Amino acid sequence: MEQVNLAKLTCRFGSPLFVFSEDQLRRNIRQFQQSFSAHWPDGPVKIMPAAKANWLPAIQRIVALEGCGCDTYSEGELAVALRSGVDPQLISVNGCPKAKSHIQRTLEVGARLTIDSLEDVTLLLEILQQQPQLQARVGIRIRPTLDDFIEPSQFVAEGPLPTDIAALAYKGGLSLDEVLGYLPRIVQHSQIQITGFHQHHGRHHRLAQYWQSQMKSYARDVAKLCQAAGIPRPVELDIGGGFASPRDPFNAATDYHLPGLLKWFNRLSRWLHRLGPTMRYRWIARFLSGMVSSTNTQPVPTIDQYAQAAAGTLRDSLRRHGVDPTGIMLQVEPGRSLFGNCGVHLTTIQSIKHFQRPIVWKVAATDTTEFWFTGGRYEHHLHEHWVANNASTVKSDIVDIVGRSCYGDRLLPRVATAPLRTGDVIAILDTGAYQEVSASNFNAIPRPATVLVHGDQAEIIRRAESIDEVFARDLVPRRLNSEESR
Repeated sequence: MEQVNLAKLTCRFGSPLFVFSEDQLRRNIRQFQQSFSAHWPDGPVKIMPAAKANWLPAIQRIVALEGCGCDTYSEGELAVALRSGVDPQLISVNGCPKAKSHIQRTLEVGARLTIDSLEDVTLLLEILQQQPQLQARVGIRIRPTLDDFIEPSQFVAEGPLPTDIAALAYKGGLSLDEVLGYLPRIVQHSQIQITGFHQHHGRHHRLAQYWQSQMKSYARDVAKLCQAAGIPRPVELDIGGGFASPRDPFNAATDYHLPGLLKWFNRLSRWLHRLGPTMRYRWIARFLSGMVSSTNTQPVPTIDQYAQAAAGTLRDSLRRHGVDPTGIMLQVEPGRSLFGNCGVHLTTIQSIKHFQRPIVWKVAATDTTEFWFTGGRYEHHLHEHWVANNASTVKSDIVDIVGRSCYGDRLLPRVATAPLRTGDVIAILDTGAYQEVSASNFNAIPRPATVLVHGDQAEIIRRAESIDEVFARDLVPRRLNSEESR
């Protein structure tokens, strides 16, 4: 990574370890800015990375230094954006539901409140009535129907549900009817400035056509809302995020054909039982030899292709619906695609088990755990991986790479690797988004350190947790420690 040998980092900082490349992050930001600006020439472009994907203060500081805004969801994310030096005027406060204190803080610092529920409106009007000195910059989050994109959603692990239907199940955004119902209450309010509109459907599909569909529907609804609000055009339009990262581990562990195949396999297994264990296991070994997990091999659109599909389509579609895009600020919220390939997780092989009977099976246990990859487990990721200290060797072994927790903890199930030895360092790629920030303490295991690489330098940006810190929030009532409680 940059000029640093990753395998040697574990000797210096310990294992396991999350590692981030500052240079890769800065290059990603600049590529997004350049590409979207090229396809949105009529107004400014502001990249507003989603803090939820990586809210580490050092990472957010780099984002701020690059001149980005920030999409925040929680009160904590708002706090880290402000502390990192992001201009409050370029912070979008998203989320559903929001506490009254969260809305209050948003107005006080001058960030944009993105309305995402009717309750947001009620709380906003209450606060403004009680505090006539406050001014509110408000965006409205809508959920345009993706009626011309019916490819199967890649977000649904249970089966190939059409994307337009899967998108309806996501809680973010209001229907057009809901917005039109409350719009008259706020459009003439002396303390409220409606800056524009927001949409975010998330990572349902990697295709650029998915973005074309979103932007066509978005432009249609924006035009209707501008007419209802009596404004010629919005000040800003936020298109959200959901662009795939280059290697795209998203949902790569899911095979929609596998449940049917396993049902067939189970029937075959029951029939083979009649032939005795030797014959049965011989056939099972043949079947399993073909079941090897592989990472995504389908090409992913480039950032420029995404920009053309999203910004270019939105620009053309707005004009078709009578909205001139001149002067409108386009806001883009890349999360996984901005942070994902900036991060690598390093973990060391602690033990290796070889099973020869009844079938051959190899398990390599590491010092990490799936509970430090919760975001990826929710999204059924399968990450590209390498033996960091032996990256040139051909991947000739089939191994289960597992974590240390008391769950099955199959981090990389039946994957091809170079022949492994105890002490080898596995580099799991594309862990910069959603992974470190979603880590938990299952089995009361302290979470690992995080390191930032810059050129030939490596610095701790989050130290490893201690056992005492794992229990720091816990309290035992005094009565339970007394003799009388026995």
